[in-house]
Amino acid sequence: MVDNSILLLQDISKSYGPVKALKAVSFAINRGEIHAILGENGAGKSTLVKVIKGETRPDAGRLVFEGSEIKVADPLYANSIGITMVHQELTIFDDLTVAENIFPNNVFRTKLGLTDKRRMRLQSAEQLALFNLHIDPAEKVANLPLAEQRIVEILRAIALKRKLIILDEPTAGLNESETRILISLVKRLRDEGITIIYISHRIAEVLEISDRITILRDGSYISTLQAEKASTAELIRLMVGREVDLLYAKKQPARKTAGECLLELEQVTKSGFLRDVNLKLYREEILGIFGLQGSGVEKLSQILYGLDSSEHGVVRVKGRATGRRDTDEMLKSGFVYLNDNRKKAGLFLDMSSAENMACPQLGKLSRSRFLNKKEMFRYTDGFIRKFNIIIPSARTKPKALSGGNQQKLMFSVCLGTEPECVILNEPTRGIDVGAKAEIHRFILELPRNRTSVILFSSELPELISLCDRVVVLRASSIVGELMGDDINEEKIMSLAAGG
Repeated sequence: MVDNSILLLQDISKSYGPVKALKAVSFAINRGEIHAILGENGAGKSTLVKVIKGETRPDAGRLVFEGSEIKVADPLYANSIGITMVHQELTIFDDLTVAENIFPNNVFRTKLGLTDKRRMRLQSAEQLALFNLHIDPAEKVANLPLAEQRIVEILRAIALKRKLIILDEPTAGLNESETRILISLVKRLRDEGITIIYISHRIAEVLEISDRITILRDGSYISTLQAEKASTAELIRLMVGREVDLLYAKKQPARKTAGECLLELEQVTKSGFLRDVNLKLYREEILGIFGLQGSGVEKLSQILYGLDSSEHGVVRVKGRATGRRDTDEMLKSGFVYLNDNRKKAGLFLDMSSAENMACPQLGKLSRSRFLNKKEMFRYTDGFIRKFNIIIPSARTKPKALSGGNQQKLMFSVCLGTEPECVILNEPTRGIDVGAKAEIHRFILELPRNRTSVILFSSELPELISLCDRVVVLRASSIVGELMGDDINEEKIMSLAAGG
């Protein structure tokens, strides 16, 4: 049999103290394929990628790239032989143009040795045109939507003639239409002969885009499957080592919504973002909100919690019209907000997990202005058990936890306020299937404790399985409301896209 591998991993092992992150992992990546790596948080994916990229040295095993063993663990060396990575947290230069981001090494020079910006823009335009992308090379990257920022970083790797590109959660934070664009780009890269290692928690996406799929579990290699022959149920079983009945929590019978109105928006307008938005949230319901990029959905989430203000219209909290609201007032009114970015605006990563969970209850956990640490640990241990947070101790810093456990930690911080309403912004972004199912169960439990939920999510199956009502935004306005069996992908997308 002809060996078509571009990268061969042989018995790769890596430990961090007593924790065995990788245990004699062996498999091959073929040249010119999209090879997905699946596994729960903590399965070893991140460590394996760091080994491939040269960011960490394995304790044992060999890496063979294009027939030659890699003996140097160094990212610059990996780049030099054609291996690069596009991280989930982008490494773009916000204040530079698209062209300058695609060619950051200033390879275009005039006769005087100055940067030839005209040639750089022309070459960038050619790169963009190859993939039918309509992005201005002279535009600052900071002004682009997230999807286009990701594309720019991928094009940088192509421009630098990389042979193997590792994509870590490339569609995280993207809506459906943006995801389609990026998937199309990745397939074009494969067709051009570039090898892709694709890491994602979105199983349907992995099945669609991949040629082959490798499963890791608890640091061990489990199996490599042909994507066209695999199924969602089979992949989940291999990932978690047991049968899992559902990827998304099963939809419960619709709860009554004709009860107390907790929050009402009437003719709320924000120039350029929202126009005459009318919205009601009732007690003990889960209200879903969906919109494509540019629909105004992100601004609506900010206005709901007082992170931004409207120019016109009325906001009523528990029947009382409010003037200028802020987050403190909303918190006092029983509302809490879970941010969509746990690293930038969700957790204090360098404080202990216990201190994070205690933040909303400092008054109750303090005596004479001094924090009662014994009481704090008693309080936080209860949340660790309730949310099944896998953590060495409450003293552990959040940055040492997996994405799923960080997300569950954020939930505990929010619920520590004993809220009447939780506003959730992408609550399961970038976490594995097991943690996602747990969080869905937490969400479904909230209305049973008289807590209402407003759920902003770009994942349609999540909205469909959890929500009593779904309102859809398009072009700054609410264009429809769905209930019961009408909450399905076809009707949501038809409203969102104007079909």
